[in-house]
Amino acid sequence: MTEELSPEWDDEGLADLHRVLMRRLLRFTSAPLSGAADVRLVRGVLRPPERRGVTRVVLWDGRRLEGSVAYDVPLIHPRGDSIPWTHLVAALRQVLLHPPAPDDTDPMGIPLADARRQMIHALDRVTFDLTDALPASALMLQPQDEPDDSSYLRLDGFLLQDETTARLYVTAPDTAGTFGLDVSLHDPNGQVRVGNTALMAALPSFVPDELDSNRSPAQDPYAPAGVYDLTHW
Repeated sequence: MTEELSPEWDDEGLADLHRVLMRRLLRFTSAPLSGAADVRLVRGVLRPPERRGVTRVVLWDGRRLEGSVAYDVPLIHPRGDSIPWTHLVAALRQVLLHPPAPDDTDPMGIPLADARRQMIHALDRVTFDLTDALPASALMLQPQDEPDDSSYLRLDGFLLQDETTARLYVTAPDTAGTFGLDVSLHDPNGQVRVGNTALMAALPSFVPDELDSNRSPAQDPYAPAGVYDLTHW
């Protein structure tokens, strides 16, 4: 696979893509990225000095460092677009079902497999599960630059309600107490999804007065200000 993926991407842009993926992979340092019998944890996430547009993910079994293997994954699709971190994580998990064999070592002597081609192929048929959808739903509420803004929503908690719904516990400066927002983890076709761009765009401007038409009859002691049903978004 060519080393120069999308020359229009400058080094800082590629570095930003790498940092996003690195932060999202941190949760797999203690929980397996893949495997039941053959468990794989993230040991490290690196920027290869010898390859551009790539993130190097080092995996191990949590017991023996000498059993580590590094996999190079692409940040840019051959079409030229950046690949969402959600899709990269899910595609890597699929690739690890039948991982490419190492054919080199990295500068630290860790066995290295170039998984770029397999990743691109997996992206064409990527699927998600609830372990992808739940954190993505919580991440729809990101800290804003101006926390004094009256429309600023703060995520105080979350809970998986069932296999299709998560409840986000939210407070805002002009509300009394925490309220719950029920969001769907499935798309209109019934497939598990990661994030909801329309809802994500609307959430920062929501306040309880605007949500009354979506009030849920659910009673939740963690949400004394009420629960709102946004699963139709």
